[in-house]
Amino acid sequence: IKGLTTLQVLQLWRLIKFLKNSQKFSQGQFDTSQNSTNVTNSEAYKLLGLVKGCSKEEVLQAAMKLQKKIHPDMNRGIKTERLSQLVNEARDKIIKSDFS
Repeated sequence: IKGLTTLQVLQLWRLIKFLKNSQKFSQGQFDTSQNSTNVTNSEAYKLLGLVKGCSKEEVLQAAMKLQKKIHPDMNRGIKTERLSQLVNEARDKIIKSDFS
């Protein structure tokens, strides 16, 4: 992936591996539009690399950091729309359940 460091590629690989294991992601998903999935609270925290009890600012920063790495505009050769959607869903789930 052009423009990403080795560490960033490793983090993306770990994210994809986690999503595949939780059956939230498969290679064929990119070819069709997907409706939102129901990400559980624990999955949301794992996706963002956070622990329960973190602040709202930490949630927003973690989501923004991941979005910068996987945003579809930054990775034109790879279809990362679904990953971007999952990060947004995880962020929204944590904010709605823990900070509302």
